Amino acid sequence: MKCVSLQNEMLHYFNKAGTTKGITVLSFSLFFIYSFNSFGQKKKLTTNQIIKEQPIKIISYEVLENGDTINKVDQNAMKHGKWLLYSKNEYNEQPLFEFGVYDYSKRVGKWMVYDKQGSILAEENYKQGLKDGEAKYFENGNLYCVGNYLALRSKYEYDTIMVENPITNLTRPVVVKASIGSVRHGMWTFYNLQTKKVDRVVEYQVDEIIYDKDYTENQALDSAATAEKLKTMPHISNKLPVNSWKIDKDKKPNKYTEFPDNMQYVKPNVRREKNNKKDNK
Repeated sequence: MKCVSLQNEMLHYFNKAGTTKGITVLSFSLFFIYSFNSFGQKKKLTTNQIIKEQPIKIISYEVLENGDTINKVDQNAMKHGKWLLYSKNEYNEQPLFEFGVYDYSKRVGKWMVYDKQGSILAEENYKQGLKDGEAKYFENGNLYCVGNYLALRSKYEYDTIMVENPITNLTRPVVVKASIGSVRHGMWTFYNLQTKKVDRVVEYQVDEIIYDKDYTENQALDSAATAEKLKTMPHISNKLPVNSWKIDKDKKPNKYTEFPDNMQYVKPNVRREKNNKKDNK
């Protein structure tokens, strides 16, 4: 409103004044209005943008036994580079070690999670501080789950994700709050820790299950067949399999040799003997 009223006043002055003087005043007024509008539309830098424009000055860090510097903090209390984090035992949970990279206090790339014995518990990927991409989870060092996350665009209040209907193959937009951070999006596969076979496969679209397949029924059939087979084993059934023999007083064990029992001397292999003599020298 101020710009419009200012422009009207300039045009009114132009009508009252002479042509040459009016053109000069009008040119000045238009330049002033353009400058005023440009100044008003200039975006203000956020705190993070201002910090990133400053040169990084590390004021705190730690040194590992191999000489690597970790846990670096700059003059703005921002975390940088490799970090090793330790979480104490709280709420009866086991203490954890986390190792990964920070970029201006936001997790990026691959992060590893270990228990206090050094066994791996998780391998997760991050983007701008949010879980994004493939994630793996372990139990007693054995892989039991592989899934996928999708990081939402945190600079907006809402994020729109296109999802596909598994039946019609048609896509539709789904709007979610960016404050959620990350959502399960893609295939999640669960494994049996003992058999290493697939137990279950689930497909998520924005944290919603659109496909779920359980493979434990087939494994149960396989287990039943295996159990029946085990029942026929000698150490369980106490019955010898067909065409088998056992040692007793009246029967000698089968001999798998081409030499008869009454042969007292077998001529040694000459070639083998020579080789032995060479080895002994």
